[in-house]
Parts: sequence; C-alpha cells; structure tokens
Amino acid sequence: MSTHKNIDKICVIITILAVIATILFMFGKKLGIQAVVDEDSEAHEGTADFTAKDLDGDWDTSTATLIKLSGTEVSVSGTGAYSNDGSVYISAAGDYVISGNLTNGQIVVDTDQSSKVRIMLDGVSIYCEDDAALRIDQADKVFVTLAEGSTNSLESGSEYSEASLEDNTGGAVFTHDDLTINGSGALTITASYKHGIDANDSLIITGGSISITSPEDGIHVNDDMRVCNADITIQAADDAITVGNSFMIESGSVYADGCYEGIEARTIEIRGGDIELYPEDDGLNANGEVARTGFGKAADTGSDENTDDEDSDDDETWIHISGGSLTVVNDSGRDADGLDSNGDIIISGGTVRVSMTGTGSNNAIDWGSESGGVCRIDGGDVIACGGSSMAEAIDTSSAQCVIMYIHNDGAEARSEAGIRDSAGNTVMSWEVPCSYSVVYFSSPELQQSESYTVYMGSYEDSVTLEETSAAYGDELAGGFGGGFGGGFGGGHGEGIDGEGGPMGNGEFGNGDSDTAGKPMGGGRGGKFEGDEGERPEPPDGTDFGENGERPEPPEGMSFGDGNEPPEPPDGRVTTQ
Repeated sequence: MSTHKNIDKICVIITILAVIATILFMFGKKLGIQAVVDEDSEAHEGTADFTAKDLDGDWDTSTATLIKLSGTEVSVSGTGAYSNDGSVYISAAGDYVISGNLTNGQIVVDTDQSSKVRIMLDGVSIYCEDDAALRIDQADKVFVTLAEGSTNSLESGSEYSEASLEDNTGGAVFTHDDLTINGSGALTITASYKHGIDANDSLIITGGSISITSPEDGIHVNDDMRVCNADITIQAADDAITVGNSFMIESGSVYADGCYEGIEARTIEIRGGDIELYPEDDGLNANGEVARTGFGKAADTGSDENTDDEDSDDDETWIHISGGSLTVVNDSGRDADGLDSNGDIIISGGTVRVSMTGTGSNNAIDWGSESGGVCRIDGGDVIACGGSSMAEAIDTSSAQCVIMYIHNDGAEARSEAGIRDSAGNTVMSWEVPCSYSVVYFSSPELQQSESYTVYMGSYEDSVTLEETSAAYGDELAGGFGGGFGGGFGGGHGEGIDGEGGPMGNGEFGNGDSDTAGKPMGGGRGGKFEGDEGERPEPPDGTDFGENGERPEPPEGMSFGDGNEPPEPPDGRVTTQ
C-alpha cells in the first residue's frame, strides 16, 4: 500500500515539474530568462557568411581580464592568462583586453581545442625577434578586436627560432585555428620573415584598417578567407593574398601594390567592396588544378567510374564578380593576366577595369577554355584592356552585350578607350593606364543590332553589334590565325590563305578569310584533332616530316638560322 502512495506522489511531482517547464518554455523571455547559446555556432549566425561574434567589434569589456604590457614586463588582472619571460600566455576561453608594448615578446593563445577567445587590442605594440608577435597554438576560434580609435602594431624579426620553424610558423601573425579580426581601430603588421598573416585554418576580417608589409605573401590562408567592412593595404614581394580554398569579399577595400600576384585562390568571389591591384603578374588568379596531359586534352584516369560525387564542388575553380569595383593595372608583365581562371569567369555586376600592357602575351581576361571553362558577362560595367596575341571572345551565352575590339597597331598608355552611340553620346570610356591592343567593353547600355563607334586613342571604327558577344577589328597579332596565332592563342581559326593551322582551338579553320565581327576561336595550346590525340593531317602541300619536324615555311619566308620568327607580311607590325 505504501508503495502505491509513493508512486502517486512521484506522478504528482513529475506533473508539476512538467507544467513549470512548459510555462518557462512559453513565457521565459517575458520573465527575463535568457537562453545560453553559442553565438558563434552555425545555428546562430549574424549573416550567411559571418557569425554574430565575427561582426561584433564593440563587445562589453567590463568582465574581461586586463593585460598591460611595458617593455619586458607584463601585468595581468583577472583569470585565464599569465606572463612568462616577457610574453603573454592565454590559457582559457574568455575575454581579454591588452594594452601597452613589448620590446621582444609575443601573445600566445594555447587553450582547450573547444575554447573561444576574444582579445581586444587597445594601443598595443609588440616586436618579437624570432617568432610570431601573435601566435595561436590551439583554440576553437580566436577573435582579435581592434579597439575604437586605437593604433596597434605587430612585428616579427627575419630569423625564426628552431622551435618556430619546426611548427611551420610563417608569419608575424600565425594561427593553427580559425581567426577573426574585427573592430574599428588600426593594425600595422610588419613581417621580416615570410608572410604578414599565416593562417592554417580560415581567416575572417570584418573591420579595422589593416596595413601589411611582408617579404613573401601579405596574407597566406590554407582554408577560406572572407572580408567585409575592413580596409586592407598590402605591400608584399610575393602574392598580396593567397588562399588555399575560397576568397570572398562583401564590402570594404583591398589595395595591393608591388606584389607578384594580387589575389590567388581556388575560387574568388567579389560581391562588393573596392579592390585595387598593381601586380607584376596576374591580378586575380583562380588556380584550381585541372588534370590534363597537354594540348588541352583531359587526362585519362583509366577508370570508368563516375567522378561526379558530392565532393565534386571542391574541384571547381572560378571567378565570380557580382558587385563592387575591381581595378587591375600591370605595366610591366610578360605573359600575365588581369583576370585569370583555370575554370570559369562570370561577371554579373560591379565595375571592372583592367589594364595590362599590350606587349608580351598579356591577357586582360583569360579563362580555362581548353578545359571547358567559359567567360560570361551577364551584367556590370566592364572595360578590360591588354594584348591581343592570345585574346578570346566572351561567350555568346552572355546575358549582356559585349564588344571585343582588336587594333594590332595598338594605343598608347594614358589614351582613352571608349564607345559612342549613333547619336555621338559616350556610352562608356576610360583613360587606360597602359598601352593596349585589345579592349573588352560591356555595359547595360549596349544593345544588340545597334551601331557604335569604338575608339582607342586616336583610332576609331564603326561596328554594328550583330551578336550578344562578338570580336571586331584586326586579326590576332602575328596575322596567322590558326597557324602561329592559333598555336599560341587560339586565333580566329584561319591561317595563311584562309587555311587553318594545326594548333589553336583543335580544329582547322573554315577557309573563310573574312574574320571581321567573328568571335575568336580556341584557347591556349589547343588539342589534336583525332579521337586518340593523334596529329591531324596537315593542309595539302604541307609536310611535317616523318619525325614531326617543323614544316618548311612558305616561299619567300625564312625562319632564320637562329630560329627567330619570320618577318611579318607587308603592313603588319609586331611588337618586341
């Protein structure tokens, strides 16, 4: 009997607790009860790409541990941090505010792998002779906030310690785990060894004014990098920004001068912001690898299995521009590209200006046409100038009209390139910084079937836009289309006397010598025509020889004893 009474009591208690839990669940917020959640979790994101903590550059510091630096001395007020030999060590999750200077020390974060750490720099200057000035050995994620109105600097020496090198430390700021930089203050990073910022995981920058100087990459990230609301200035001897996976900018600015390449990543997405690059080589480089055996022919893996699995997106490489402004200027490159992708280039918005010097094989826009990539312009305001020797026309599937114009005599640096409509009104124009011989124009104001005047410096020509995307003006520099021009850049597909050459786009020309208004064919290197990659049969009268040696040049032309190129036909000018 007593057992039954106890069961009844237990049931009553459970019922009461369930009612209380239900009331708290339904009316908890009104009663002032706050749920405890991870504000940096995927389920509590500030936006699709940035968490609430990523964007919070003005968090409450009232309960933070205070750390003051003074030369070689460190004082800590609070928990989770300690000093050792003139350096700061953060060993627990939490909030930390740091101010002052260290003459030869560093900030080291080494916590549990599930810990999140917030560090506010409020007037910090740190120099570390043989290691990173800010070093993150282990954490789940670290947020470095630049306090409002503050000026901060992190600097490293040129020779790192053996322990640092064994850990592959490669920057004045080095992290093994995810790092976010936010806030509204200023940060100067000076690296004398390798990179400015070296991140083994992902890097997010959502605020601040950041200036980086380095002997290799300005920013080197192994995983993803995302940017908004920040102003980043980089001077680097190698790439300004190198990212192993994806780079995305939503707002803010990136300025890089004196670098080898501007931004290099597997995928590059520009949604907004202002990007200004002055590289020695490529401006943007989407460098995902495409397996192939040469001459544009895809490699045979020897397997019939379907490789289009759920991880196939990881192999894609592309450049997408949907907003903001992008300027790329390279006045000294040889075989450099303004926009370079091993896959696709898609422009659907924003303002794009590219100026690559017209000498050398410098492309304003270069994409992986030889591996199935396309370049499409669906929107935006685009003027891209460069050399014509390897130029290709934009895909005709573009939603917005594109004019590609080639003038092999070229136009001088600082001359204006533009388009006027039939009434003489300027549709678009730009004073181009470098010399150029090809221009891509695209604007929402260009309309199919309308006539326009294209001008490049003092040169003018009238064109009628008969297709969504078409090429006008001269043939490619060199004048041999599918022969010499096609071999190295695709060409129009026509060769001498209208005959196509053996390279270029992998197909012989159609014999039509009238190339005006026709899109360029082919791509880099081309491919052999046969199903098994064998050499195609040459045109009648041309003999490759039994061992594939070079054919004899046409009558009256000579390759010369030193293998120098032939003299161009009368009236044709080539640049050195």
